[in-house]
Amino acid sequence: MPKRSRISLNVDGLNRILFIRLHSLRDERASPDLIDRLGKVDKPWTYDALFDFRRYEAELSGDYLSFLTHKWRALTEGRDRDRRMALVSPCPVLHLQLRELRGAMPDRGIAVFESFDEGLDWLKTGAALAA
Repeated sequence: MPKRSRISLNVDGLNRILFIRLHSLRDERASPDLIDRLGKVDKPWTYDALFDFRRYEAELSGDYLSFLTHKWRALTEGRDRDRRMALVSPCPVLHLQLRELRGAMPDRGIAVFESFDEGLDWLKTGAALAA
């Protein structure tokens, strides 16, 4: 039996942060996915985002990351300029894959962190972009 996508989404309206926790993503383009869920948030491009991959259990292909990035750009139509995205993962391989997103989304400040608290602090303080 194929694994279902497991994604949780919480909205912090006060701090304008979306918290997305990913446990697994099914690489199936015909089914609802992460971007479909984000599209249900009123003006998701007005939020910063923290993507939490600490409990991620599947392989994340570069093709699927490109697919999600393309869908996000179609949803936001450039309205997410200057918003920030913290990506959290302790896995070195996933860390490298996530860093590649910075080139695919040049109008968004994107940084990769090993801990949730580091990512959240970066979003809340507006600190300079991490390496």
